[in-house]
Amino acid sequence: LDTGIDQEHPAFAGRLVDPDARWDFVDNDSDPSEVGAVHVDPAFGHGTHVAGIIALTAPEAKIMPLRVLDQDGEGELWRITAALIWAANNGADIANLSFGYPDDVRLLKDLIECTDVGTTPTGTTFPIGLNRVAVVAAAGNGGNTAEVFPAAEDLNGMLGVGASTRDDRLASFSTYDRSWVEVTAPGDEIVSA
Repeated sequence: LDTGIDQEHPAFAGRLVDPDARWDFVDNDSDPSEVGAVHVDPAFGHGTHVAGIIALTAPEAKIMPLRVLDQDGEGELWRITAALIWAANNGADIANLSFGYPDDVRLLKDLIECTDVGTTPTGTTFPIGLNRVAVVAAAGNGGNTAEVFPAAEDLNGMLGVGASTRDDRLASFSTYDRSWVEVTAPGDEIVSA
């Protein structure tokens, strides 16, 4: 779930799910391509970059591009909810969320705790739960311990990931907190699609 991807990039040849399982929740159509221009729109290329890393590190994985963020890297929580439900309904095993927001809105907690009948312990109802989808969430780029959600929700079935350098040290920009950042992964000076 990101800003979309460049579906024609050679790194993704044969690596994307069937077109029927791709969706753009920003423009509400079946084309999750990135929108905008390099060096003009601040988030343009982010989704392609992240998907390229996934393609390199998990060569057997199929990528399901779901666009939830616009060219400025902004999005609505309802889009994230709808995209997570879409991913679960279309066979995703892992959902990657390389973005964050400052407030704890319990979005993933409610979705992950959702039972087979679609109701959470707090009474929130969803058409499907995410209890069979592993969620990987970025810790953030604040270089401090400020909570970044959804990673800071620290749920079972979700992995909060910070960024490390090529020397296997914490990147200076990475958000860190030992209570909800479970792991770091290379995230500095990464070349990708």
